[in-house]
Amino acid sequence: MIFIGALRGRISNLSEKIKDKANKIARDAMVILKNCLSSHSEKDLVVLDDMFPHPLSAFRIAEYNCYLKHFGNVDVHSTAATFTLIGEARGFSEICSRYEREFPQFAGHVIRFNRRRVLRAKLVYTMFLNNAFFFIDYIEKENIPFVFTLYPGGGFQLNQEDSDRKLRRVLSSPLLRKVIVTQTISYRYLVDNQFCLSDKVEHIYGVVLPTDRLTMHRFPKSYYKKHKDTFDLCFVAHKYTRDGADKGYDVFLDVASLLSKIYPDIVFHVVGPFDASVLDVSELQGRIRFYGSLETGFFPEFYAGMDMILSPNIPFVLAPGAFDGFPTGCCVEAGLCGVAVMCTDPLGQNSKFKDREEILLVPHDSIEIFKVIDNYYNRYEDLCCLAERGREAFTRVFDMDAQMDPRRRVLTECMNTGALNR
Repeated sequence: MIFIGALRGRISNLSEKIKDKANKIARDAMVILKNCLSSHSEKDLVVLDDMFPHPLSAFRIAEYNCYLKHFGNVDVHSTAATFTLIGEARGFSEICSRYEREFPQFAGHVIRFNRRRVLRAKLVYTMFLNNAFFFIDYIEKENIPFVFTLYPGGGFQLNQEDSDRKLRRVLSSPLLRKVIVTQTISYRYLVDNQFCLSDKVEHIYGVVLPTDRLTMHRFPKSYYKKHKDTFDLCFVAHKYTRDGADKGYDVFLDVASLLSKIYPDIVFHVVGPFDASVLDVSELQGRIRFYGSLETGFFPEFYAGMDMILSPNIPFVLAPGAFDGFPTGCCVEAGLCGVAVMCTDPLGQNSKFKDREEILLVPHDSIEIFKVIDNYYNRYEDLCCLAERGREAFTRVFDMDAQMDPRRRVLTECMNTGALNR
């Protein structure tokens, strides 16, 4: 009898597992069915991308989620082609499932891209030159008007034949409604080189970042000699080259070496795919901490303990003509959290921040950077005032509505005119 009772219990447990499995299959089938049907009902907007919904691309999550929320009738189709470039071994399905658990209101709206899928939409949107070039034949085959954002990076290189070829192919399409540029240098490059008429170019400075997630729960700031015994300097970046030279990681370590010889209470922090094997850090042993690549939720508490961020990035190192936007997304996130931002601006892209009042602009030179940090280390109250003014400036410029309102306006206008002209 005991055996039979135990057997019945195991059968009951097995039955529950089968039910759970069946329910999961049913849910997955509903999502698949919805994805299939979405091809037959016209969307207001379809976003085409190569990395969404990976959580390490915080600016994509922020921008695309805004479109999903604002327009509602939106799908995002992703190739997931760049997962491997950030060292991601998981596939699209696993990443997408995680995204849908975090944002269940958008479940079923993120789809694996399939070139054979018939697309019906008022407008297509994508970002980065490589994406626009990859998708342009598909967009034209489906005969759908499109808008794309020409961010720095992603195949956009100044005065390079291959990049120019891609630009001319995309910007000459009769289906192009607008190209959004985020830097003055990008606007001038397109207009001065006659890639397209100026009325096709919309200049919206900046980048969309999850400012709400960074500032919603502000951690108490830890101040040197008041709440902690260390002065904390950080470097935050992704590594696209072997040694991170394009992001200035080598310069950061040179500066750290100079500072460590004079100030025993300065600690150095590195966030991103860097470790002690990338470049020699033996003389900083016990003074440098590596965190790896981390998602948005990590940073508010982390930055609450940081005094400065150093971003000595330099153009044309990753590839000829390649450059970063100003400031980098990592600097923006740090600035929003009240960290003093110190960065290079070799292309003169700064137009929003007052040097030495809201931000610290420095050359790509370890000695000169050391001098600036040395100065503010000994004038800590001035550094704190600069960091607070910087936080206010970064909040003003990169507030979600400040960044998204003009983007939503452009897409809405193009949806309406696109529908009329088709």
